[in-house]
Amino acid sequence: MSIRSLTNEEVNTLFPIRNFSDNSKQQLKEMVKTEQYDSNSILFSEGSSDDKQTYLLEGKIQLTFSNKKERIIEGGQMEARFPIDNTSPHQATAVALGDVTVLSVKRSTLDDLLNEVLPNNNVEILDNSQDSLLYNQLYFEVTQEMQAGKLILPSIPETAVKVRAAITDPHATSDTIAKITQQDPAITAQLIKVANSPLFRGREKIEALPLAITRLGIKAISNLITTFTMRMVFTAKTKDVKDLISALWLHSRDVSGICAVMAKKLKGFDTDKAMLAGLIHDIGSIPILTHADKHPNLIHNKTEVQQTLEKLSPVIGKMVLEKWNFTEDFVELAVNAENWERKNDQPANYTDLVIVAQLLSFKNTPHKSHYPEASSVPAYNRLTKLLRDPNDSLDVLENAQEELTIVKQLFN
Repeated sequence: MSIRSLTNEEVNTLFPIRNFSDNSKQQLKEMVKTEQYDSNSILFSEGSSDDKQTYLLEGKIQLTFSNKKERIIEGGQMEARFPIDNTSPHQATAVALGDVTVLSVKRSTLDDLLNEVLPNNNVEILDNSQDSLLYNQLYFEVTQEMQAGKLILPSIPETAVKVRAAITDPHATSDTIAKITQQDPAITAQLIKVANSPLFRGREKIEALPLAITRLGIKAISNLITTFTMRMVFTAKTKDVKDLISALWLHSRDVSGICAVMAKKLKGFDTDKAMLAGLIHDIGSIPILTHADKHPNLIHNKTEVQQTLEKLSPVIGKMVLEKWNFTEDFVELAVNAENWERKNDQPANYTDLVIVAQLLSFKNTPHKSHYPEASSVPAYNRLTKLLRDPNDSLDVLENAQEELTIVKQLFN
């Protein structure tokens, strides 16, 4: 190994250098030289700060994090296409395992060259938030998987598939649906519990599934079974991803409950559909976290994970729900669930319901300051026009806490 200039292969492989114009690539090759480190040399230490982006070109290094976790990066591999530990201060200590060749270049230099595009060049000048995605390995890998048609999308749980297929039969009866559903005792118990809950309760207590189906209706049963089996989709193996998916599940469950309670107050909304809408609004996050679960090195940088979820979840959510043959109104809410200022001259729909429910769910949390007040967004005004009682309020956290608690218990 010797000190040298960058090769053409390297400038066309490293991120974000591969996105530079040909002119900028040539400038970079003339400006920088590689560096060499002997075995056991420390490239940087945990807690240190600098303005450099360091790429591993040849050899191997070991990253050691504060929690004692270790990771080995090898030159030429996918992970080496991105800057090593692209955080400041550094979250890890990097030690050479044998002789290594690296490229260290100032972040400001890369940013300047990235934006030096010719007038007819197709590369856009990115703002700061978009620019950071060019260094985001999780974002890159998930995008690549999407474009290649290889991103693993979750499957809808089997019981839900069977019931959703059965109700398409115009001759389907409560007994038909009951026979399918009773194969899953846990779901059977939950449906009976729902039928006796304040959301659907009649005059008499129900203790058998066929009566519960009659009370709830076959279409509602399909939505409710899909809702209660959805927990199976929120799974992971590694601790970091488990924590993220658990938080996602709790958020989705809370939004689902708020949607259900609000739906009871509104004309034209079904409680069962509202519950399902709240639960699947963030379903696009699951394939991203599933990919990270298989590649634990991608989960260390929480900022990059959050960036990727915000950027790609709506697009992937649309893909998942289309794969599941959900109706267009569900697909729309997955795309626009966090479009807080969404404008629409049509009456309120389930997307509006989910938007307001999400903002209400943040109300008493540390995240409150990051989001607008629920009552300030256009969706809130559209929903208010559909209140059964004009003197009522959509703020169910204040005026329907008992019902919310009961709905949350339905998921247990």
